[in-house]
This record gives sequence, C-alpha cells and structure tokens, in this order.
Amino acid sequence: MEPAPTATGEGENRVLLLVPTRKDADVSERMLASVGLSSLVCSSIDHLIAEIAHGAAAILSTDELVAGSRADDLVRVLSRQEEWSDLPVVLLMRGGVQSARATDVLRQLANVTILERPTGMRSMISAVQAAVRSRQRQYQTRSHIDQIRDAEAKARHADHAKDDFLAALSHELRTPLTPVLLAASEAAADLSLPLEARETFENIAKNVALEARLIDDLLDLTRITRGKLNLEKAPHDVVRVLIDAIANVESDFKEKNLRVITELEPASCLVECDPTRLQQVFWNVLRNAAKFTPRGGRVSVRASPVEDGTRFRIRVEDTGIGMTADELDRAFQAFAQGDHANPGAAHRFGGLGLGLAISRTLVELHHGSIAAESAGPGRGSVFSIELPVLAASAEAALRGSATANLAKDNPAHALNILLVEDHAATRVALNRLLAARGHRVSLAGRVAEARETASRVSFDVLITDIGLPDGSGYELLDQLKDGNEFLAVALTGYGMEDDVQRSREAGFFAHLTKPLRATDLDAVLNAVSAELGRR
Repeated sequence: MEPAPTATGEGENRVLLLVPTRKDADVSERMLASVGLSSLVCSSIDHLIAEIAHGAAAILSTDELVAGSRADDLVRVLSRQEEWSDLPVVLLMRGGVQSARATDVLRQLANVTILERPTGMRSMISAVQAAVRSRQRQYQTRSHIDQIRDAEAKARHADHAKDDFLAALSHELRTPLTPVLLAASEAAADLSLPLEARETFENIAKNVALEARLIDDLLDLTRITRGKLNLEKAPHDVVRVLIDAIANVESDFKEKNLRVITELEPASCLVECDPTRLQQVFWNVLRNAAKFTPRGGRVSVRASPVEDGTRFRIRVEDTGIGMTADELDRAFQAFAQGDHANPGAAHRFGGLGLGLAISRTLVELHHGSIAAESAGPGRGSVFSIELPVLAASAEAALRGSATANLAKDNPAHALNILLVEDHAATRVALNRLLAARGHRVSLAGRVAEARETASRVSFDVLITDIGLPDGSGYELLDQLKDGNEFLAVALTGYGMEDDVQRSREAGFFAHLTKPLRATDLDAVLNAVSAELGRR
C-alpha cells in the first residue's frame, strides 16, 4: 500500500544521481522517469552535498561514492539531519564491499541499500522505489511533528492568553470591590455606630471578602495547574496559625449558633510553612464544617503531635450532614460537589467546589497530608491534616517570627502619604480612611499627576496602583526614586505570585491585593512606620 501523499517542498521528491559517466546518468534518468520518479544528475560530491540541502527523496550512486576521499564530508552532512530524517542511499557496488575505507563509511551510513553491479533494471528501480517510499513515510512523520509543534505553540499561546485574561479579570473584579470592603470593614469597627448597623456593615464586608475569596480560588487553581503556585516558607507556630484561622471563621460559627470545642496541645509547635497559605487550608476546612453543620450543632478542633512526634495533626470534626463513600472519593477533586448539590438541591450550600482541592495541593506542598472521613450521611465528617514538625532547636526562628510581627501590634505614626489611584471610588475611600487615622494624604490619579504632586510636597510613603491610565506603578516608582527617600506600597488587583514577585523586584516594600480590609492596610502601614523608625 502506497503511503498517503504528503505536502513537500520543491525538490524533496527527486532522486539525486552521482554516477561515473554521462551515459550511466542518461540511462538512470530514463529508467527512473519510466516509473514516474524525477531525478537530478550531480557532477561531483560537492554538488551532491549542495543539492541535499535543497531536498531529496533518495541518493543513487556507485561504490566510488564511499571509496573516495570526500566520503567523510557526505557522512558529516547526513549525520546532521533532523530527528525525523534518514535520507536513503542506494549504492551499486562491484563485487560487494571491497575496501576497508568503503566498509568504514558504510558503517556510518544507517540507511543504505547495496546492489551488486551489474544490476538488472528491475532490481535497481525496485530498490529506488522502496527508498522513495521510505522517504515519503519520513515526510509524514515530519508533518506529524510539525503539527504537534504547532499545536504545542498554540497551546502555549492559549495558556499565556488565559493567564493574561484571568489576571485582567481578577483586576477588574477586585477593583470595584475595594471601596465597598474598605468602607464596610471600617464602619463595622466603628463603636459610635449602633450594634445593628455595625452587624450590617460586617455582613457586607463578609460577603465582599467571600466574593474575593472565590476569585482567589479560581486563580489558585490556575496557578496549581500550571505549576506556578509558590510558597514562602519559614518556621512558624502552627497552633498560632490555626487560632488565627478559627478567629477568621468565628462569625460563621456564631451565625449558626454552633458550639466550638478546641483542644490544642501543646500550646505551640513549629512547622516550616507559608503561614498565609496554611491558614487558607485551615480556613477552608473550618468553613466547610460551619457550612455543612446544621444550626445548633458542634465543631471540634483538636491539635496534637502524632505518636512518634515527627508530625503534628489537626483534626476538625463536625456533627454535620456527613458524606457518602462516593462523596469521600471525590472530596478533594476540583469543582466536585456533594450529592447535596444534585439538580433538586443545586448549590444549596454555595461555593465552587475548589476549596478542598486547593487545600490538598497546599498541604502536599508543605510535605503533609489531608484526609476526610465520615460514617455516612447525617453522621458528620472529620478532616485530618498532618504536617512535619521542626526540631526544638528552631526556637530562635520562632522568636524571630514574633519580632517580625511586632509591627502589627504597634500603630503607625502619622505619615505623609502620596496616594496614586485611578479608580475614583477607591481613591475617595482610601483618602477618608487614611485621614481618619491622622495621616496627611496627597492624591493623584495618573502618573503625570503623581510626578507633579511629588515635585511640590514631601512624602514618606507612596501607595500606588500598578495599572494607571498613562503608565504603571513600576514606572512611577522608578521616576520618583531620584532625590526622594520613601517606602512604596503596591495596591493592585493583580495578586498572582508573579505579580507579587515583580513588585518586590521593582523595590516595593509591600504588595496589597484588592479588595482589602481596613485592617490589611493598617498592618502594612504599621510595618512601614516601624521600618521608617529604624532608619
């Protein structure tokens, strides 16, 4: 069966001839033409090598080709072929292989057919046709390789476009949430307001933060699938991280009147971790317990070393709706929903089904494990997280971590702040919040406006959006560095690891991702104030 025709370049289907005499060349050309094969007579081995570069289906020659002094040049050319290519050579040889020189050359040529001279016309034509068919199959392989490479290039382009789209989508979704979350979180903490009003504002802040969390989950899943999720590990007290996570979910427990039992032993335990990411794991598991436990139920949180003392176990047990065996099997799969999310009860509990999938990846990146158990529907669930423990000698690292957190406990002094934000509602909300804390704020909405303002006023801190109408926050920071002493804080809707890393490399002291609570901004400004105090 003949191979399917393959698109080839000009000259790639011709047979290159290098024979002793013009008469031999004429006879060979006529024989090949009689079976539909085109050919080209080469006058020398240099000519042959030059024509190989323009394409060939096969070479037809005699023993002079491998016995001559230029045979090594041909071997070198053929050894440099692309991976798919193995140009066939048909040699007419008198009395077989006659010299050590010819034997050595033939040993280096992989795809050679040898015919003994004199050779019948039928045998020679058959050998050349077989060589050309072999070459056609190589062209098919090349075509498949090109298609695969083209598909890979398109996939890389699509991945890059998807990353850009998700980053832009994140920015566009986060930016309008920022003034809402800032105002709501600030009002929720305002003791001059009635309790009912504060609770309303807290509810608004909670739901805006939840919206941001859903955006983060989608971005985290993208980072995970592309292997771009990076952790910043250091020795940290895992019990402290767990207590903070419990505090963050406290409102969920109170809302459903859930009884929370905590047994944390010992009071502290060091693990090598990224505390933000680890708290995300605990937050997901605790919030799941709150979500799937009926009003008035119970959630137990126990933390203790495992038997051999090399690992630390956090166990979260609830009296909720429980899970079937099938639900347990897919509990950590992305976008998986339990049987409660069937068509008759779709999204009864909300969420995208990403939290546990992301949590499993984060735990594994910490060299730990996470598992789910349930005795069945209506009988509650248990999630167990185990993490490797650091040696007791890491106590000094814990002290260093505590020192690093002092900035959070010391309120910032009044600062001169240049705030650059093109989103008007966010700019107004931030200005009010900063002024209420005694900071002196100068406002700008564009790079050019920020430069003009910086030429007139002195400032300790630059807080700038990254994406501005007439440039970027990176460019602005570079332009303002000369002759000014200040710390810079990036405030942006772009919050992927690459974005955070880039802002650090650009010289930003901190990176705040929209939307942010007032407490997030307070913590950064406290750290800025502490850093300025040390200078």
